[in-house]
Amino acid sequence: MSSTPSAVPEKQNVPWPQFAGLFLRIGVLGFGGPQAHIAMLRNEIVEIRQWVDPERFEEGLGLCEALPGPASSQMAIYLGWLRHGWIGGLVSGTCFLLPGMLIVLLLSELWRNGQALPSFTTALQTIQPVVAAIIWAFAWKLIRRRTERWQILTAALVMLGVLLNTLGDLPLPAGLLLLLAGLARLFSAPLDQSKGAALLLPLPLGLTAGAGSAGTGLMTGLFSVFFKTGLLVFGGGLVIIPLLQQQVVELGWLSPGEFLDGVAIGQISPGPVVLTSTFVGYQAGWNAGGFAAGLAGAAAATIGIFLPSFGFILLATPLLQRLRRQPRVRMVLEGLLAGVPGAVAGAAVSISATALQVGLPWIQLPLFVVSLWLSVSGRMKPLPLIAIALMIGVLIEALV
Repeated sequence: MSSTPSAVPEKQNVPWPQFAGLFLRIGVLGFGGPQAHIAMLRNEIVEIRQWVDPERFEEGLGLCEALPGPASSQMAIYLGWLRHGWIGGLVSGTCFLLPGMLIVLLLSELWRNGQALPSFTTALQTIQPVVAAIIWAFAWKLIRRRTERWQILTAALVMLGVLLNTLGDLPLPAGLLLLLAGLARLFSAPLDQSKGAALLLPLPLGLTAGAGSAGTGLMTGLFSVFFKTGLLVFGGGLVIIPLLQQQVVELGWLSPGEFLDGVAIGQISPGPVVLTSTFVGYQAGWNAGGFAAGLAGAAAATIGIFLPSFGFILLATPLLQRLRRQPRVRMVLEGLLAGVPGAVAGAAVSISATALQVGLPWIQLPLFVVSLWLSVSGRMKPLPLIAIALMIGVLIEALV
């Protein structure tokens, strides 16, 4: 028997089939990014069914935006927690994510089989510059929200750190840089805010080391890498890219181009883009041991990246609602969020280079430029952009 939070009236309880079915349906239709997911959740649960008061919904949204992890998934977990306690949160979160995960698994297998088909390869190549443009637009959208000098400086230093890490000159993974940005804000805020240069101190926190070391199984490595990433996904699902890209490539799980294909599949599937984790886990497992290992790898990676979200919401919501009001906690979050645009932009540099080196240059570069303009200006959303690029790739293969 589930425990229902005392703040939720008893009359708000609903039958489990209806409860689970609603979140499954939203998960199936969850295209369009986190804001679209949250709008669907509010429309269905607050406005149509009136299961949750608008004030409780907004309170939960503020909490989820301040926590690491995809906000839309956390909102689904939070709303389930309000309805049926921690069991309700497990059911609502799982039902919300399950359709997208299954679709990503299907596309992952099609991707494996389709790599030998020229038309499929060409289609993926034309998608890559579009995905790179979408990531640049995401970074631009984030940096426009940062108006203070210290925020811009922090983002610039994080971007420099990511680039140096990509070139191999300094051991500065994106997760470490973002934590350093939060600590720099905490220690520099009472003083001159221009002292954010402390951001680039190479502290040996070991956030990403050892995932593929000797004696560590693949499934343990997948879970470890994605669990640590799940603890640091602040500012939107695309933040997964700078946190994962280099690790996935260095550990030999995917090539840079294959990782970009995984991001594209995460974009065109329902649910949060961090379901790219399912693609990476499936491919890494399949390469190591075939189909069964692929399923196990997908499960390890997906559970790893979403486990922090379930834990934060189900086990620590009351505490976190108090903690986020603490000045020092807010300062760390401010610094970490200020660094996110730089981490995304730094990753976008290498992603763009990969995308523009494949396929036909007279196709790839115009696609990148036009997609960047359409994305930055807001004239077209990511999903139709990717769909158009896919059709262009198929058409090119048919004509050439």
